[in-house]
Amino acid sequence: MKKIITKKRLVISVIIIFLIAAGALYFAHHSFYSVPQTRLALNENYPEMSEDDFHHYINLPIDHKDLNKGTFRGFYLFSPNFYKSKNITFLLTDGQMELVGLKTDFEFFEDVLKENSYVLIGVRGHSPTLFPEVFKNGQTDYNEALNLYGSDQQIEDIEMVRLDLLKKGLLKPEDKINVFGASGAGVLAQQYVSKYGANVSRVILESTGAPDLAKKTNLKYSPDFKDFNPKAAQILESLLEKKSVDKKTVCNILYQIGRTEKTPREAQLKLLENLQNGGNLWSYQFKPIMNLPVLNYIIKSPDELAARVRWFELVGYDLMRYDSEKETNLLYEISGEAVSDLVDYHKNNNRSPKEFIIERNKFTGEVLILKGTADVVFSDAINIEIQKSYPNSKLLFFNDGHRMQNDKEHYQKIRTIFLEKGFESAEFINLTASE
Repeated sequence: MKKIITKKRLVISVIIIFLIAAGALYFAHHSFYSVPQTRLALNENYPEMSEDDFHHYINLPIDHKDLNKGTFRGFYLFSPNFYKSKNITFLLTDGQMELVGLKTDFEFFEDVLKENSYVLIGVRGHSPTLFPEVFKNGQTDYNEALNLYGSDQQIEDIEMVRLDLLKKGLLKPEDKINVFGASGAGVLAQQYVSKYGANVSRVILESTGAPDLAKKTNLKYSPDFKDFNPKAAQILESLLEKKSVDKKTVCNILYQIGRTEKTPREAQLKLLENLQNGGNLWSYQFKPIMNLPVLNYIIKSPDELAARVRWFELVGYDLMRYDSEKETNLLYEISGEAVSDLVDYHKNNNRSPKEFIIERNKFTGEVLILKGTADVVFSDAINIEIQKSYPNSKLLFFNDGHRMQNDKEHYQKIRTIFLEKGFESAEFINLTASE
């Protein structure tokens, strides 16, 4: 009898623990997927970030095209060495990494523009600057999200920050800024310079692409796998024919490896050869970014809506035409999951993806383009097209991947010398003579 009672207690205890865990998971999910109801008041600051010489608040229009919608509380930050130079660079960010927040890791940015005077801008729609307006009755209002979270609005935010620097006397009316943008932010930099290039002296575009030029030249925004890594693509095709792997799962892992590894093609080939020899992908599934269902769960949350809007802006034209049965593109395989709600919205409403109109030939400032030849996200060909489109530009290729991590100190020197002295300086010529 005692053993039976003990066993019953054990079962009851297990059931209670399970119910508590299930309840905790439910409330965690509910909290994670809850839509924003309020935002910071226009006269308040976040408790985690007091306003000082390096942390600035600015009230911006919710909709630059309709000022009657009111304003929201934005912010921008200065680099640790901001006041040591008057040569100011706007270091732009967008996309999924959401690097600028209340506790920004400046070590990441110092790896890019060490000891430079640069400005970081909190991106609308990225935490903590969320818009309740893009949700109606707890559901996403996609039309409003595409409008308020779109990059056209972000461009105006950037310009208003520049004007705020003028107002505060940190820029003189005759001063021009520099602009730096990498990856998707490199496209944002091109968008900003297209409209406000008169205020810009020099631009660095790094590991980036150009949706408009890709469309014009019949290139893809991101290259197909067979073009990026032909040998690995053959093995993948064989595995898919044998149904040895799930296509979306392996494509996500190959893409993330391509973005993060110092030798992307070799790392991708090694993984596929291992699968060919009977290996599996289980060890990768414990890394959230490598686990597509986990990545999809995170990116589909209300807090990530702005990231999805930008993601779709950049790949939408190609993604709407992509046929997974006939082709293999690593980025588009992931995108088909991550921004599936935006794909459905555009298809169901017969709406076309964003049309990028970027005028490059009118910008007479200097444009430096840095590109790794092992970049899984963007092709060398599209960067050549970008270089040809700007009247005063140089394109430097490096044996490196998307994150440009194989010779960080060398890249830092190139960026700094260019931003300070430009193409014609002896220092820049000597530094890049072997490139």
